[in-house]
Amino acid sequence: MTVTDLDVLPNLRDLGGLPLTEGRRTRAGVLYRSALPAPGDARPTTVEEWPARTVVDLRSPQEFATREHPLRSEKTVVHRISLLSDAEVAAPNQGDRLADVYLGILTNAGERLVDVLQVAATAPGPVLLHCAAGKDRTGVAVALLLRTAGVEPDDIVADYESTNQHMDAVVARITRFAPELGRAHPSDRDLRGAVPEAIEGVLARWDTHPGGMHAWLRAHGATDETIRLWIARFAG
Repeated sequence: MTVTDLDVLPNLRDLGGLPLTEGRRTRAGVLYRSALPAPGDARPTTVEEWPARTVVDLRSPQEFATREHPLRSEKTVVHRISLLSDAEVAAPNQGDRLADVYLGILTNAGERLVDVLQVAATAPGPVLLHCAAGKDRTGVAVALLLRTAGVEPDDIVADYESTNQHMDAVVARITRFAPELGRAHPSDRDLRGAVPEAIEGVLARWDTHPGGMHAWLRAHGATDETIRLWIARFAG
């Protein structure tokens, strides 16, 4: 891997174009996902509009504190919504229990996932979601937004799994910034890659909730208006 490779933000993609019912597809230019942006990154070629106008940083408070977010500017607003605590990020042996980690996010951070939905539904777009690797916390949050909009589970799992194509670059970048990110990175959770069974468990939890995905959101504080706005924006 060359220096140039390390200066390109990995795992960045526009989530437009995913299939919905009746031949429709999610809208491009609304929702992006990626690994952690870094100062000096080259302008990406995988998305049309850059930088995103809204960024949702899903990392923990200790991770936030390492440096000012490189995308924050007069044109880009960064929202910090932690889906794992500092202690949860640093916990050992997470790679072998990713399914439990993901379900733990639903249990412990359900209201914060609704906060992500609120930002995605109402803030200027494109909206970029990221954590450190752009795999676990980002994977759960993206799955929530996709399922809310009506993307089928198999297509959500396929998008999640596509992160594995980028993991060498993701881990190399995390290692490069390890002195700033702390000893928690790269963790065995990062090194484990995307595990389809883990995100499938999350989707099953939502789909088996009485009333389904939207009822789960309402149970954690979402309003019908927020859900409507997101669907209209991304899938309308």
